[in-house]
Amino acid sequence: MALKEYFASVKGSGVLSTADDQGKVNSAIYAAPYPLENDLFGFIMKARKTHENIAVNPNACFLFVETG
Repeated sequence: MALKEYFASVKGSGVLSTADDQGKVNSAIYAAPYPLENDLFGFIMKARKTHENIAVNPNACFLFVETG
């Protein structure tokens, strides 16, 4: 099953962990990502710490837990 199909078929929430340019880690709770083109996925986020971290360090980890 492709990730696009998977996220369209399940409910749940996830934790997106990022780090700034000094290595200080931040984690935030998010809903399932939404599909973009070319096998990319996006998240809706406010301009807070996670958004700042992604701008300076594109490495991240996303943990998704299905409901039920």
